[in-house]
Amino acid sequence: MAYDGVTLYHLIKEFKVLLTGGRIRKIYQPETDEIRILVNIGKENYHVLLSANASNPMAYITKTKKENPSAPPSFCMVLRKYILNGTIVDITQHETDRVLEISISSKNEFNDTVIRKLLVEIMGRNSNIILVDESQKILDSMKKVGSTSSRYRQILPGRDYIYPPENNRLNFLKFDTDSFNNILLLNQDVTVEKTCIQAFLGISPAIAREIAFRSGINPNSSISELSKKQEQYFYKGFCQVIDSFKESAYPNIIYQNRRMVDFSTIDLHHLREDYHRETYSSVSEMLEDYYYKRDKAIRFKTRSANLRHQLDTLLKKNVKKLKNLHLDEESSHKSEKYKLYGDLITANIYALEKGQETATLINYYDSDCQSIEVPLKVNRTPAQNAQSYYKKYNKSKIALQHLSGYIKETEDKIYYLESLINGLDQSTELDELDEIRHEFLHSEFNKKTLSKEDKKKQTPSKPLHYLSSEGFHIFVGKNNYQNDYISTKMGKDEDCWLHVKDAPGSHVLIMANGRFIPEKTVLEAGVLAAFYSKSKNSSNVPVDYLEFKYLKKPSKAKPGMVIFTNQNTMYVTPSQDAVDAMEIVIDNN
Repeated sequence: MAYDGVTLYHLIKEFKVLLTGGRIRKIYQPETDEIRILVNIGKENYHVLLSANASNPMAYITKTKKENPSAPPSFCMVLRKYILNGTIVDITQHETDRVLEISISSKNEFNDTVIRKLLVEIMGRNSNIILVDESQKILDSMKKVGSTSSRYRQILPGRDYIYPPENNRLNFLKFDTDSFNNILLLNQDVTVEKTCIQAFLGISPAIAREIAFRSGINPNSSISELSKKQEQYFYKGFCQVIDSFKESAYPNIIYQNRRMVDFSTIDLHHLREDYHRETYSSVSEMLEDYYYKRDKAIRFKTRSANLRHQLDTLLKKNVKKLKNLHLDEESSHKSEKYKLYGDLITANIYALEKGQETATLINYYDSDCQSIEVPLKVNRTPAQNAQSYYKKYNKSKIALQHLSGYIKETEDKIYYLESLINGLDQSTELDELDEIRHEFLHSEFNKKTLSKEDKKKQTPSKPLHYLSSEGFHIFVGKNNYQNDYISTKMGKDEDCWLHVKDAPGSHVLIMANGRFIPEKTVLEAGVLAAFYSKSKNSSNVPVDYLEFKYLKKPSKAKPGMVIFTNQNTMYVTPSQDAVDAMEIVIDNN
């Protein structure tokens, strides 16, 4: 997921068309490491985002807006002083490195026209945004770099600007067969992938793997392992990749199993099998969507971490409690021997004396009348020993009656907690996370006082919507609130309702819409029910299915809790491929 020199190359081509000749009307700094510039050209306004964030350095045209601080930071004031109302005259890339150069024509203090450059270095933790004058002297920078941080390159006002070190790497647009062969000679012990990265400016690991793939070479092979023929293929593969992005950009985000794995501005052939891509009309549109989704995923993970920890802790606590209850139950089931000991002591009471440790007595209840050894307390009389065993028996009997209730109660708690965790696993949107959090806060497990915000009723989020291969609409709940909506609001008597058997999972509904639901569609829905459940990684998963009219929600039941009758059971093996093959419907209403 690298913002490499190839991505920047295509972005600059896009910037040149849209921004050259544009006038800088506004400059904002909403974050300590982010600048936003409003560029006006004709009737169009473009919001240019430039970020030197250590984790997400980036540059693109954005459609989103951010709230600005009441007092602009000092770097923002410097930019306003020198380039506000200036005209963008050129946009270039330093060699093929990740350095964006925006040349701006503006007036100096003597009202003379001068060219200043805004340099954006997109280089991970070393990313920076720097303003230089026409003689390449630094006017100011977002991040100051002194001699204690770098001996080679200080970034301070008044210093000469020096480009980031190239470490003898070549511009990948300017090389020939001789220079390529020289690179191979110098990198005999280096792998093909690392050679591409270390020898050329702006080549990312994804592009290096693409070059190896098109060359038919293992990217992890060392250069010394290549035959002369393979070296020729390597060169041809390299040229082919370079030529492919010289022609035009192919902005796309790559997914595997609906999980975003990378973005690129070329068609990565090595990520075709088992991957799918979403294409965009512009590089900026792709980058904005990618970083928005990535930021959303990070925020979702951060916000869900505390809730997941709470749920996991409660689940472990109740699982341990259930285990102990079963041990107590097992122990209580052995209480019949206490009654037997009491009966045998009573039957032989005159043959026993105080002070005995054991007594060997004939078991009259055994068909063979075999003798058994009964432990006795030496400080008790035979009658007291008998009463002690009767007391233990009665205590165990009463405990057994209560234990069955405790076990059922604990099993229900475990099932409910697992349903919340399953909902958390299925959720991808922040509103779905808020629903699960809201449900947890209103459950018996939350001991904290609810705030006014927490007491507010949740606006329900939308369940997943699939279309079967035979054209039937299938809805899948991703959490208990969505399950509740599917099972109480959406269905009609002739619809088909499905749920994985004896495990937490999604409620699934097939809408009949006046048609008979064929077996193939029921099987597809069964796969969805199994996949969106705790049993998703199992095979031959039992799934119950029934007509919706046999479904009922008990009074005062928890969200997503229903009872049903007249069900049939099928066995399916869920798989990601089977789910990905189904058409998903985007509901915009």
